[in-house]
Amino acid sequence: MSSISTENAEALAVGPAVVARPAARFSSRRAYAQTFAATAAIRCLGVVSGVMAARLLGPAGRGELAVIIFLPMLLVPFGELELPRSLAYEVSRVEEVPRGVMATSFWLAAGLGLALAGLLAGLLPLVLPGGASRWFMVYLPATLITATLLGSDQGRGRFGRFSALLALPGALYLAGIVAAWASGHVSPGAFAAGLLVATLVVCGVRTQMDWGALSPRLADWTTARRLLQRGWSFYLPTVASIALYRADMFILVRLAPNEAIGLYAVAQAIALGQIGAVNPFVQVGFSAVAGETDAGRALKTLARHFRLAQLAVMGVGLVAAAATPWLVRLMFGAQFAGAVTTAYLLIGATVVWGMEQVLEQGLRAAGHPRPGIVSNLLGLGVLVGAGVPACVHYGIVGLAAAALGAQVLNLAVLIGFCVVGAKMSPSQLWAFNGSHLKELRSSGALAMEQVYAGARRFGWGARP
Repeated sequence: MSSISTENAEALAVGPAVVARPAARFSSRRAYAQTFAATAAIRCLGVVSGVMAARLLGPAGRGELAVIIFLPMLLVPFGELELPRSLAYEVSRVEEVPRGVMATSFWLAAGLGLALAGLLAGLLPLVLPGGASRWFMVYLPATLITATLLGSDQGRGRFGRFSALLALPGALYLAGIVAAWASGHVSPGAFAAGLLVATLVVCGVRTQMDWGALSPRLADWTTARRLLQRGWSFYLPTVASIALYRADMFILVRLAPNEAIGLYAVAQAIALGQIGAVNPFVQVGFSAVAGETDAGRALKTLARHFRLAQLAVMGVGLVAAAATPWLVRLMFGAQFAGAVTTAYLLIGATVVWGMEQVLEQGLRAAGHPRPGIVSNLLGLGVLVGAGVPACVHYGIVGLAAAALGAQVLNLAVLIGFCVVGAKMSPSQLWAFNGSHLKELRSSGALAMEQVYAGARRFGWGARP
């Protein structure tokens, strides 16, 4: 497997006149504590708002709400062209972020959001012929602007602000649901409006924080081209990863009866519940690796964060697997007991996927985006090639086993690149020895202290 040349990677990633940042830009342990706290808050707020929406709107109303918000939310990851990660990389390598970079990224995000809104305007009549929810198109530019500016916080190591703003939309949306309930204006449109208002408020708050750098400037086309080129190199592995992660459902709906699809959906819901455990490692690890200008130090930093992620995702996966029989019966009923074995396999696939995400994102930050494209496409080939006959002969268990095998191959290819292509020692990527476990325990203890201290202060600091 080949990687982009060092010269091309540096030209693509850094651009002209870059000043190296100090090595210790932020505390990784504190950043993990802050991002884990935000992830927990997002999960809790999402569960509460989801339950309230389902109970207040009923099945039909909840379905109408899903129709209103589905397309805009679907278009965001495909339309942002990895601009937030590109900006995070850009600002992680300079001591003082040029104001032109911030202004350029702002206008790029606004332009991409407006382009997506135009695309949505053409798609909405096909989904909602009445066109009553076209006002929700504003969600797209607001979301892309917020995500891009948060990318600058991620790159600069401002994980306190980054984490607080990640959790804020969920809190505002829940407040909007409560307000609609209290006022008697319970409807899918009101709930969608609450989500839109929450998104616009957070966009306004985050934009105001950098308004001095944004207001007097327009986009610089040299900077814009550099950000988009790097974003495109990150975007290709992202699309390949999404294709691999979602392909099983496309196979299933073509080959399986409705009852089997329902069982698989329950198993998938249980497996996906652990995804939040990997997000902090992706967010913090990317910034830490991108900030290292020395290639050797970048790979050592990547290995350290990959080791930290291993124990977390495996631990959460084991807990999820142990609780699966109980969760299936309690939450879904005895009629879904046939989903348990499939859930075990999908939990394993999600655990491997989590480790793969940390490693692949770290390799992107280290200037190696191509291995992620190759590994995900190879995994997709295994999933389609083995998953179709496995689903035909063994049902949903066979398809889940193929999904697990595809993710194992995906991770194995990335590890192989690290060992063979990047000349890393296999021991660097293995967390389960004495010295690495001691490091993990130390990091975990400090992270818990930070979570406890943050809870007592009812918030996070502005900058770590």
